[in-house]
Amino acid sequence: MRRFLGEIGRLPHEIRLYLLYTLLVNIGIGVFVLIYNLYLVQISLKEDFIGQFNAVQTVAMGIAALLMGIAINRFGTWRCTTYGTILFLGTTAALVSLRDPTPILVVSALNGAALAFMTVPTMPFIVEWTTAEARTLAAALTFSIYSISSTIGSLIGGWSPRLVAVLAQTPIESVVSYRTTLLFGIAIGVFGLIPLWSMRYARDHDQADLTQSAVLVELPTGPRRVRRDMSVFVVVGLIMSLGSGAVVPFVNVFLESLGSNPDQIGIIFSVAGVIAAVASLLAPAIYRRFGALISSFVIRLMSAPLYLVLALFPGTGLAVAAQIVRTTSSNMAWPIDSSFISDVLPPRARANAFSLRSGAWNLGYALASVMAGEVIVSDGYRLTFVVFGVSMAIATVTYIVYFWGHPVHRKHREGATAKPPVQAAAG
Repeated sequence: MRRFLGEIGRLPHEIRLYLLYTLLVNIGIGVFVLIYNLYLVQISLKEDFIGQFNAVQTVAMGIAALLMGIAINRFGTWRCTTYGTILFLGTTAALVSLRDPTPILVVSALNGAALAFMTVPTMPFIVEWTTAEARTLAAALTFSIYSISSTIGSLIGGWSPRLVAVLAQTPIESVVSYRTTLLFGIAIGVFGLIPLWSMRYARDHDQADLTQSAVLVELPTGPRRVRRDMSVFVVVGLIMSLGSGAVVPFVNVFLESLGSNPDQIGIIFSVAGVIAAVASLLAPAIYRRFGALISSFVIRLMSAPLYLVLALFPGTGLAVAAQIVRTTSSNMAWPIDSSFISDVLPPRARANAFSLRSGAWNLGYALASVMAGEVIVSDGYRLTFVVFGVSMAIATVTYIVYFWGHPVHRKHREGATAKPPVQAAAG
């Protein structure tokens, strides 16, 4: 434990500030994710509209994400993250005040574009401000804190409507209770701007000015190989997004349909977040012990069987287990996958790879959420759970089969991956 804390303490100042930003802004996002769909139901908008809302948001996020590689290389990760966060908080406040479907969809598009500016730069920022050796740890901490903040946000989102109901003498499941809770979540997210603005060096330097990224100099990579590697990375994300888009936007509504109330749903999301946060911290050790591909294979497939069984035997207990395992799997696998692809690709290709992956993910997620919303309204949740299980299996197998023979994977297996000297980040 002392060694682990020492490694955290040696992370650059910008990374530690970024972790604080992640905590605060994602508490607000956690409240929004838990409550906003329930708010939509309260204003008489059903699952089909929820699917449309998520589709518009994620299509806009996907389109913006496709341009993020250019934006990051031009403006730097700090500017993209900071101004994206400001836009996100403003549009979220607007969504909370709206009741008519058309304005909600218009603002959701802006909200989705802002999310792209917040999320796509995450790994480029980590790669930019850490050494290759510390990259997996920094990524794991970021996603662990993401889970912790989502947990706190879920708790706040779950219990605040009850508190508002007592203070305002209004029903727990009401527009007033949900809107007040959402505004409180936004207020917490605003405080996330403070650590961002405190990054004085990052604020004054573009990504091109920094020399943090390590290059695998003994593995010269041709343009054709780079294009193939990026294509597989992106396509695998697209396949996984189809399953996630069919399930994730509707988890809270599904639990409510099984009889869970908002505070119970908040507890379920919170438990999943805590477990995912702790498990995420194991990612660097698992990465070092088993390698990226074996680790990813096991972790990515953990949740697929549960959703296939849930399609046949729907119930609260199994739904809770599936939510916990899916959240844990996602938070453990992404730091491993993103660290591996950062080793695979040359520095100038990384921002584009994460940009294209995010764009493909969000476009696939959007398409799946629209179709899933229609299917759920007409025929229930069974087919969507099957889609999740099958898509996760196909994506994982494709990823493993392609990269198993890759030179970087062979070097990892031999324990001889090059680690050239890098310049320490200022700050």
